[in-house]
Amino acid sequence: MNRQRWRYENGKGGALALIDKESHALVGWCGLLIQEVDQSEVVEVGYSIMPDHWGKGYATEASRACIDHAFNHAWCESIISIIQVDNIESRRVAEKNGMTISRETTYHGNEVFIYVISKSGS
Repeated sequence: MNRQRWRYENGKGGALALIDKESHALVGWCGLLIQEVDQSEVVEVGYSIMPDHWGKGYATEASRACIDHAFNHAWCESIISIIQVDNIESRRVAEKNGMTISRETTYHGNEVFIYVISKSGS
């Protein structure tokens, strides 16, 4: 909570809780985050779903809503997702949302793919 509060207070975006509409259970989080990747400040759509709720479409639906909201309100021209190279499920989510691999890099000591979508290509 403190990290999210800091993000909002410092203009670095933040995550929102994802709640199942029927059960009202917390299933994870998703949001737009300002990140520094390879010495550049970028907008990332980030998400994390609790394992009991994997494969139910929550990450795809929530991240797509964040992407659409950012583009519809002209917050940015492109959005990335930072995904560990071996995280096949998260890579599928990005691809379902029209994102493509831009490059591979190291982020916080992890080998990751940087997926990207541009407003003009959304």
